[in-house]
Amino acid sequence: MTPSAFNSFLKERNLTIATAESITAGLLSSTIASVSGASSVLKVGIITYDEKLKVKLLGVNPETLTTYSAESAETTLEMVKGLSKLDFDASIYVAVTGVASASVNEYKLTKPVGQVYVAVLYQNKTYSFETILQPEDATDTRNQIREKAVSYIFDKICEVIISL
Repeated sequence: MTPSAFNSFLKERNLTIATAESITAGLLSSTIASVSGASSVLKVGIITYDEKLKVKLLGVNPETLTTYSAESAETTLEMVKGLSKLDFDASIYVAVTGVASASVNEYKLTKPVGQVYVAVLYQNKTYSFETILQPEDATDTRNQIREKAVSYIFDKICEVIISL
């Protein structure tokens, strides 16, 4: 789904979004903001790349990070719940973490490159998704995965909204 189509989807339903991003490092919010009129749908975007900021800003439990890692479904669920507690008055809260490059695996992870975790909070219900995204080619795999993650998130948000 294109950014324009996603924004139109939200705008037609009078919905707004707040994001907490790790793997995408602001690309999700930036992609939404790349469309004219984005201010009618995008409330806020927080980048919590650092584990300490996941704890400090979003209230992620340090034990969750130790037990499951920052790149996990458990962490993503805590991120989205913490984001919603900040009460940005958004209709949709979304959080995303994952593994964008092999360098992460060198120091602590056994998860594959391209592993992405997404949590969506909408109408007081939380939805969790995960996938493994493959780059198109071997050049600049990190950014290809981040771009695919944004598209995946757009699709999952739309699925959640349509299913209700």
